[in-house]
Amino acid sequence: CGGSDEVLPPRADAGGPPRADAGRSETDAGDDGLPRSEPAACRFAIPPALGLTEGDDYACGDLAVRENRGAGTGVIRVHYLRVFGAAAGRAAIYLDGGPGGSGDSILAWLAYVPGLLDGLRAQGDFLVLAQRGTRYALPALDCEDLAECVDGVGAEVDLTAFNTAYNADDVDDLRAALGYEQLDVYGISYGSRLGLEVLRRHPDRVRSAWLGGLVPAQVDWMAAVPASFTSGLRALDAACAADAACAEAFGALEPALAASLDDLDDEPVAFDYGGMSYELDGSTWASLLFRALYARSAYAWLPLAIHDLAERRTDRVAELLAALLDRSGGGVSLGLYYAVVCGELFNPPDPDAPDRANAAVPAAIRSRFEGTWYAFADACDAWPKHDMAAALAAPVAFDGPVLLASGAIDPITPPAFGDLAAQTLAGATHVVFAGSGHGASLQTPCGNDMLVAFFADPSAPPATDCANSITIDFVIPGATARRAVPRQRIRAELRRAPMPPQVVDALRRARRSH
Repeated sequence: CGGSDEVLPPRADAGGPPRADAGRSETDAGDDGLPRSEPAACRFAIPPALGLTEGDDYACGDLAVRENRGAGTGVIRVHYLRVFGAAAGRAAIYLDGGPGGSGDSILAWLAYVPGLLDGLRAQGDFLVLAQRGTRYALPALDCEDLAECVDGVGAEVDLTAFNTAYNADDVDDLRAALGYEQLDVYGISYGSRLGLEVLRRHPDRVRSAWLGGLVPAQVDWMAAVPASFTSGLRALDAACAADAACAEAFGALEPALAASLDDLDDEPVAFDYGGMSYELDGSTWASLLFRALYARSAYAWLPLAIHDLAERRTDRVAELLAALLDRSGGGVSLGLYYAVVCGELFNPPDPDAPDRANAAVPAAIRSRFEGTWYAFADACDAWPKHDMAAALAAPVAFDGPVLLASGAIDPITPPAFGDLAAQTLAGATHVVFAGSGHGASLQTPCGNDMLVAFFADPSAPPATDCANSITIDFVIPGATARRAVPRQRIRAELRRAPMPPQVVDALRRARRSH
């Protein structure tokens, strides 16, 4: 995206009554009653472990809003969860990533971390928004690939209306409909990008913001994937080098990985686990490692995995590889994913972006990842375009309290992204969590406690010392007792790492048969 005099269109607040066919965009609505909150049965997956009772502890609803806010046409519904808190008149809202995450992932993780939801509820209500086009919204942009999204879903909805600007306006409309003067905004990954847009478009309605896994508005994060992965890999390498036992057992990780990628492409390695047969070539192993760097609970095993696969061994890491090949969680609404990626990053594509982002990335790594950018540049030609992309790509300025949280080992939104976002956020504190990945605020007690303390008093300087002392207990064969791979925890963390289409394709390639 380049410079432009384009401005985002004004909000359109006129509306109309719902039609019976609520699963489609309503094109014949009148001029009354929008935005409008409507009671609705809860469509979120509420984990029983949270111990919440509908009616007493939470309620769900739909928010009817304009589909195309600039044109004032169509009516859609976003779905929301409101968990009641102790403090009246206050609320924090969680914005999921992806793009295209449904919001279920944060609920699953809150069930996995005892006490975290209670800490958040002590400050006020806790809201989760199923963003426009995601699984629980009406309509959901449910399609299997880009062509089906354009030809099928695109015949029923205005695909250009599913964008970050209108998504941010939905957040503020929900605030107003539920009666809050301001919101505390909590977003991770694309949720941080959406959170930044809320700060831009509705600054007076935001009390504070915690934004993790930063996606600055001005960054083409997809073009930068090779560099971001390299940043995460080198942070893992540095953590291993700082641990005497890890350094002695495995040496430098990056050169071992680079050599193994070429070797595995020449001759893939096969292994069996749990009644399944798998085959790993170099590109698939790179995609698996990319996915693994999202999940802190996998880090202890990764030096061993890199070392062993460089020697074509799978016997000690088959369980880890099988956990990473699990496709049971992390899905996204592909329609919203494409709407944001094609409508904002590739509208139009900047042909110099990959070279600019990845000039210093080793060829063995760059070659495994940058093809995705070029594939999207071609495929997105078919996606209908709006005229807001340049304005959406401008840096976001905001003066209120913001905590920017980065994981040192994050493979998709590295700490450099947080540094860039902080340049135009006057009240921002950027915290880099050592030994942590994507969504670092949720991965350790340090992050959990800092999150709760920040929303309790955003004006207080955060106590950040613990973020520098997070370590990894690496698995060293022969030096430690045999340890089981924490598959359940890895799976829970990967649910918060929605899988884009290219990662799903890699997992499909690796799984051969039952």
